[in-house]
Amino acid sequence: MTDIEREIEHYNNLPCVFEDFVDLPQLFDGVISLNCTAKHPAVPEKNWVPSYMFDICLDGEKVGQINLRIGYSERLYYGGQIGYDVDEAHRGKGFAGRACRLIAQVAKVHGMTKLLITDNQTNAASMRVCEKLGARLLRIAAVPKWHDLYERGQLFSNIYEWEI
Repeated sequence: MTDIEREIEHYNNLPCVFEDFVDLPQLFDGVISLNCTAKHPAVPEKNWVPSYMFDICLDGEKVGQINLRIGYSERLYYGGQIGYDVDEAHRGKGFAGRACRLIAQVAKVHGMTKLLITDNQTNAASMRVCEKLGARLLRIAAVPKWHDLYERGQLFSNIYEWEI
């Protein structure tokens, strides 16, 4: 068994409870709020876990989005539980990190204690977000050819572990 296979097995055995989507209170940190826009059920035949989608809002205006994938899988080892994007005009203001801290509350409701955040090696802004969160770089991993990230041209992923 390779180191990556052992890590994936470890993450697949971490606690996670998903009986259904939860009703979410307003997630607000004094600066931004997260507004849930969608709850996507699992799609087992594609190995997709349930996920939440949120708009990141500043004073009621959408400035980006973030999603949270509930569970652990080999696909998520390379793709992560959290994905975020801040509109270009609002980048560099710390909104992605704030949104990650808020969304961690939802992960905790589902019993999750660690989240993987992955990014492309060329995405310096996302790497800074991970560092500011205190996430630990586990490794730079080659993305398998079967993964949708590979199909989109991403050959390597930075794999960060964030203890929440």
